[in-house]
Amino acid sequence: MMRCTLVRASRWRRSPLLLVSLLSASPALAGPSRPELVLSAEIADVSSATVINLTWPDLIRLVDQHPRLSAGKFQVDAARGGVDAAGAVPNPMLEGNVGQGFAWTGGASSIEWGLAVTMPLGWIAERGSRINAAEAEVDVAMAETKALRRDILLKLRTLFWNLAYEQARVASLASLEAQTSSLVETVKRRAEKGEVRPVEATRVEIELEKVTSDLESARIALGARRAELTLWLGVPAGMRLVLVADLDTLPVAVDQDAALTGARKSHPALAVAKARTRFFAAELDTEELAQVPSFGLTGFANYELDRRAYGVGLTADLPLWNWSTGRIAQAQARLAASRKQAEAADLELATEVIDAQAACQSSVATAARFRNNVVPRSETVASTVERTYQLGEASLLEVIDARRTLLDSRRLYLSALAEAQIDCSRLEVLVGEEPK
Repeated sequence: MMRCTLVRASRWRRSPLLLVSLLSASPALAGPSRPELVLSAEIADVSSATVINLTWPDLIRLVDQHPRLSAGKFQVDAARGGVDAAGAVPNPMLEGNVGQGFAWTGGASSIEWGLAVTMPLGWIAERGSRINAAEAEVDVAMAETKALRRDILLKLRTLFWNLAYEQARVASLASLEAQTSSLVETVKRRAEKGEVRPVEATRVEIELEKVTSDLESARIALGARRAELTLWLGVPAGMRLVLVADLDTLPVAVDQDAALTGARKSHPALAVAKARTRFFAAELDTEELAQVPSFGLTGFANYELDRRAYGVGLTADLPLWNWSTGRIAQAQARLAASRKQAEAADLELATEVIDAQAACQSSVATAARFRNNVVPRSETVASTVERTYQLGEASLLEVIDARRTLLDSRRLYLSALAEAQIDCSRLEVLVGEEPK
């Protein structure tokens, strides 16, 4: 069984607050003692490399600092402000006038003025439906933020296991390179003693070059994976993250029925669809209530040349040309479309869950088969053939073939492990569980 401790190093390009989070989230700093760090608005240079052990649960704690999630939280705040705006009472309207008045006889004149205050009342009928629509928008924003968090978790989880795979592959190839180098020395000694032909030394050296080439390619891929994760996390110069991961611990594939039940119960895509349906239903109510004439209550005071007047008045819209029929039809169509989109979202989610559950189950079974059968047998064959070669009872070609088979088995095994982790993480996100 392979146990891999994965190490990475990168450069920090984010806020020092994220570094503080990393340090507080890390189980322990590697080394005999925890060095003191100088943290300020500008991160001080660290003369010697400081190593931080980092696991997947530590990364989960950093997800909420992603700028897209921060933007989503602001969207929720904005939607909640819309609820307050929808329930606000409109301000009254003040009207004033002033002028010079002249009498018909006598030539007398005086300043005349008037004041009127109008309180609109039409908002009362639509207030409830507008608040319902605004509250539905809050639910949409919250569900979209939740869905965004799941997407970011899955992307980070994929980066995590891709890096784990590349680092484990480098470790495996480095071990194989050392073993092949030892075999080269063995063949050279035998060639010097005349036990084998000199061409066999050349053959095994060629095989060593192939392994070394694969190792160099793996290290380049590892650097690329580290760079990808660095863009998300960032690490300051002189700091080194120790990514701790156990690839051998295979996830458990959730039963298909349980996965479908969990996804339909908690997946934010369905919550978004339902909230949008409520929004369009409230919008339809608002348009239907808009057919009611809008009223306003007015109080006035007039001071004229020969009289003073006080009173109240009532204003009302006259729906002669527009009865909101077009807007009502538009709202009805939007509501119907939203209901169909909710049905489609449920269907698409179920299809995606079935696909993810099958992929998780298949990849776990494949990885288990490689771990329990293929890799151990390949290791046994390679070891046996090499010992047999040292005794002079097997050819070098048989040794090389056995080692190539072992190399392919380990590579496929590591790939299957990473694929199982990623496929099952996708299923966990769909079902509503945070990847562990």
